[in-house]
This record gives sequence, C-alpha cells and structure tokens, in this order.
Amino acid sequence: MGASNSRHVSTTGGENVRIKFAVSSVQGQNDKMDDAYALVPDLDHATSFFGLYDGHSGPDVALLCARLFHIELRVHPNYETNLNNAMRSVFSRMDELLQQSNEWMELVIPAASRNWIRRLIKAIVIDTLHCKWGYIPPQNLGCSATVAVARGSRVTVGNVGSCRCVASRNGQAIQLSTDHIPRNRGERRRIQRAGGTLELDKYVAVEALRGPGYRAYRGILATSRAIGSFVFKQNKNLPPEEQLVICNPDIHSMEITDDVEFLVIANCGVWLYMTSQGVVDFVHEQLGSGETDLRVICQRLVRRVQPARPDATAMLIQFKHAAPDAAEGSEDSDDQEIKSDAGDEGQQPSAPDRETVSRALEFVRSKQREHKGENLSGATAQSSSLRRRMPS
Repeated sequence: MGASNSRHVSTTGGENVRIKFAVSSVQGQNDKMDDAYALVPDLDHATSFFGLYDGHSGPDVALLCARLFHIELRVHPNYETNLNNAMRSVFSRMDELLQQSNEWMELVIPAASRNWIRRLIKAIVIDTLHCKWGYIPPQNLGCSATVAVARGSRVTVGNVGSCRCVASRNGQAIQLSTDHIPRNRGERRRIQRAGGTLELDKYVAVEALRGPGYRAYRGILATSRAIGSFVFKQNKNLPPEEQLVICNPDIHSMEITDDVEFLVIANCGVWLYMTSQGVVDFVHEQLGSGETDLRVICQRLVRRVQPARPDATAMLIQFKHAAPDAAEGSEDSDDQEIKSDAGDEGQQPSAPDRETVSRALEFVRSKQREHKGENLSGATAQSSSLRRRMPS
C-alpha cells in the first residue's frame, strides 16, 4: 500500500471556448501501464473528442486506438451528418485494421514502450510467424474503449467494455455508457450460444485452441466486449456480432443543458472502488471547496483509488454553457436513451504530435485507397507497404 502511494501520477489538461478538461493516470501494481487516452478539444471548429482505452494483456491495442480512433472518425463519410453511425463503423474499423496485417504496429512501436529489446524480439517473432503461417491478429491483446464527442449542445458516447462515462446533472449521476460484463443477461446468452463459458460468474472463458496461429491456452477476459482479443472471436460459423466477445458499441447521447455540469470518463480501476454517484459527489465537493483546476481534481480522484492493484485513469470535462451552439447533424433513431446510475457494481499519449497525426492520416488514407480497389497483391507487399510510406 505504501509503495503504491509513491507512484507517479501523470496529469494534463486544457480548455477552449466550449470546455475545460483534464486527465490523470497512475500505474497500478503491474509492471506496466496499459491505459491510453486521446484528448482532442478541437476535432473540428465545433467538436471535441475524448477517448479512454484500457488495454488487456498489454498497452498496444489501447495505444493504437488512442492514435487512430478519432482520425478514423473525422474522415468517416458520415461524420458530419450521422455521428452515431460513423462511431459504430469506427469501432468495427479498429478490429479490421488489427486483423488485416501487422502494419498497425508501425504506429505503436515508436512510442509504446521504452523497452526496445522487448519490442525488437516481438517484431522478429511476428515476422517469423507471418512467413510461416501468414499474419496472426493479436490473440490476447485488446482494450476496452469509451469515446465521447461533444458537438454543439449534445454529447454522444460510445463504448465497449468496462470504461464508464458519467454525466453530472444537478449533482445526480447519469450514466452514458454500458458496463459490458459477462454476467449481464444478454451478454451471457450470446457467450453461451457461441460455445463459451463463464468462470466465477464474471469471466468469459474459451477452451485452448491449438494449431498454426493459435496459442495453447484458455482465454480469460473480464469484459464481454472489446477491440482486439481475437482468441474470443474465432468461431468461423458465426458473424462478428455473435462471437464470444464483440466490438459492437452501445451508444448514448444527451443534451448539454444548463444543469449538466460535467462528464467523468474513467476506467475500471476507478469504478471498481467508487460508484458513479460517489465520483460525481467527489468532484462536486472539490468544486464546492473552491478548487477550479480540473487537473488537481483528477489527481485527487486517482490518488483516492491508487492503492488498488489496477491502473487508474480519470478524465474530467466541464462545459462552458456560454459557448455558442453549433449546427448538429441528424442522429440515428434507434440509439439508447440516457439512463440513471443503477448502483454499485503511464505511458499513454495525450494530444498526438504533428508527426504522429501525419503518419496516422497516411495510414488511414492508404487503407481507404485499398478498399476502393487499389489493394496490394501478395502478403509480402501488404506487410511492407506502410514501411515504404512512412518516413524513417
């Protein structure tokens, strides 16, 4: 407990004419930080984007999402006219990129870890497996993901997994995400139909798979939806939305009225030890005591749960209600309504630098060209295409 309290808390924040925001993150008792996030206050002139990604079995997939998700969203054809549809598509798109080839690692390796020896060994092993069996998508690497887009007088939230988004409206916690846990009735039914089992009523389990491209182990996961984690998505007789673990997001939205004070987005390292209402009350206590620096409030929040084993990351977004409204696009008619809180239940990038954005945009555009019929022929050409496009 004492050693944990000395761990470094990474904090950043900022503001624009519409919002103030901050994020704090502290590594748990594991040997590395698996959380990643993206803060993009001006995705366009009227839109702000916030994404929190909680990695499973490592930070790689979380880091990829932190670099690419908002860029894929921004260039999606429905971004301006149907944000909900665009958001759903991008969740699936992340899985597609992970499945196509190991090119995605080019965006992760430069900043994903200081342990370059481990990365070099991993790259050699992957290249060897690619030559022998073809590309193998990440079997156990994956992440939970929650993204929030504030546009004009509306906020739209999409999520898979265990990162939660909560709004405060007149001091009451309003949950804007769904906790995708295996014991939920609908999730349990899908898992069982797909041939999976539940362990201790809270873990998705799949029997060991053997053969080229498979690791001989039993997959265990505490969430029933995730990006990546393909050991749970290998039933060739089922479509993606019926696999043991899926990446279909739940999407919620709400009007940002004058009585909506702020949003909190946090990973399970916070929610395992505090309720949604408890976090909202904590933030209100801090604001009521005269603290106006959101970075300080986020630091105090993650330090409150810091002795726990998991990594803890928390974002706080405060709305400036005097900001002018922007024109809003049409939304899907089948999105879920907001719901009230039902009870208890590192090395991350902040805003990407210019070089990272440039590399990521070129990566996205190249994939769009391939989808239009400009695919490279042959596995070797496919696996090396990004290296040729990227500057050294």
